[in-house]
Amino acid sequence: MKQAHQPNRYAKLPTPVALAIALGFSAPALAESDLEILKRQVAQQQKTIERLEAQANQAQANQAAAKAAAPEPGAASGRVENPVAGKMAVEFYGTVIPFAESISASGATSSVPADRPNMIGAGAYTGTNQSSRLRLTAGTSNLGFRGAMPFADGWKAIWQIEAGVAVDGDSGGIANSNSLGVRNTHAGVASPYGTMFVGNWDTPYKSISMPTVPLKGVNAFDYTVLIGNPGLGVPGTTTQFGRASAGKGDAAFDRRQGNSLQYWTPNIGGFSGRVGYAFDEGKSGSTAAAEISPNIWSLSAGYANNGFSLQYAYEQHNDYFGLSAIGGGAAASASNSSSKDGGHKLVGIYTIGATKLTAIVEQLRYRNDDSGNAGNVDEYKRNAFVVGIQQQFGPGKAWLNYGKASDGSCSTVGGITCNTDGMGATYWNLGYVHSVHKLVDLFASYYNIDNDESGTYQPTFMLNVAPGSTPAPGLGIRGFGVGAVMAF
Repeated sequence: MKQAHQPNRYAKLPTPVALAIALGFSAPALAESDLEILKRQVAQQQKTIERLEAQANQAQANQAAAKAAAPEPGAASGRVENPVAGKMAVEFYGTVIPFAESISASGATSSVPADRPNMIGAGAYTGTNQSSRLRLTAGTSNLGFRGAMPFADGWKAIWQIEAGVAVDGDSGGIANSNSLGVRNTHAGVASPYGTMFVGNWDTPYKSISMPTVPLKGVNAFDYTVLIGNPGLGVPGTTTQFGRASAGKGDAAFDRRQGNSLQYWTPNIGGFSGRVGYAFDEGKSGSTAAAEISPNIWSLSAGYANNGFSLQYAYEQHNDYFGLSAIGGGAAASASNSSSKDGGHKLVGIYTIGATKLTAIVEQLRYRNDDSGNAGNVDEYKRNAFVVGIQQQFGPGKAWLNYGKASDGSCSTVGGITCNTDGMGATYWNLGYVHSVHKLVDLFASYYNIDNDESGTYQPTFMLNVAPGSTPAPGLGIRGFGVGAVMAF
């Protein structure tokens, strides 16, 4: 028969005491001296336990007192600690694109055409060619830092600081300057409702063309030969914080614009858009001959999904007087007090398997509000396109681009006949790039620019021609070289 459980009468006694009692009852045969020794050891253990318990209680009391006396995080400044706030994530990145090439230019028009365009002076027809030579260019080499700091659910502060890397040693142009902030640099906020920032950044108009290039960066032989400029010495791309007032960059539409604000919508079912505004910091005083307010609006909108992308962009330059920089009447005068230059651009990309097709179509229009001398060009408009194909072969890729810029059309003050004959150009470029590492690509490229009789288109980095100067009309420009793209 199973015995009923008998409660232990010593269970609630301290362990050392219970041990002593148990020993007293279970070991009657022990010698008196041995029993006394055991009792003294038990007493010492009891004192040790009591001392340790007292120390633990004191430590807990001290910790509670310190917590009560210390302020909550952020209390001293009135801030409330946000449970979703995180640590700042910072990234260091860069791209180096050295391109060594042989380049030459020949076939310049040596005599003034009978149908010389109104926008090109007779003195421009120098017949100056450029013999073959070797050179090194840097493309869009860059080095930068960027980071993000979450501060609310789905919200984060963002920043980026970027400099050019003059891998060719030519830091004279602002795009290649080693100074921090001369390339894409901003500070702003990203949220579920979009991204907004201020800084120095590629305009939405410029940005939609960049995914068409075959390399991890833009080079002298890419679409900027024809797109974003009308030739006439206007740079293929420019970085400006405002109107230059004496530079041909004021007529460029491939821009990184400082003193600007941008907003990017979230991607909603493949649809997205961007809006940018460049502030009128260069507004003239009220006593000027013409009170001008130079500013730029730039916007883009499009759809991208499953390898297909179609993007449209419009950009408007108010009081930048781009026409005055390329052959119009004097800017910001009493008789030419305002201007409005605009660009429309459509970019399509379609990727199917290992093949990528690209197309850029653009119209640029320059207009001065000129009521001055009869015969001054007060409007110029031209169309251009560049189409391309890229074919992947394992770790390699080949590409071919073809483009054409039209002569365009113009008008003058007083309705005098305006001529643009021979101002167009044809361009093509082919190349091959091979990936030797996930961060390193090697490439070779050949390009050809055939200007018409009065055409003045050129690579982004023209040989032996000072920035802002117009090359001799009619040049045929050819270049071949090898390079590398190292990105990290």
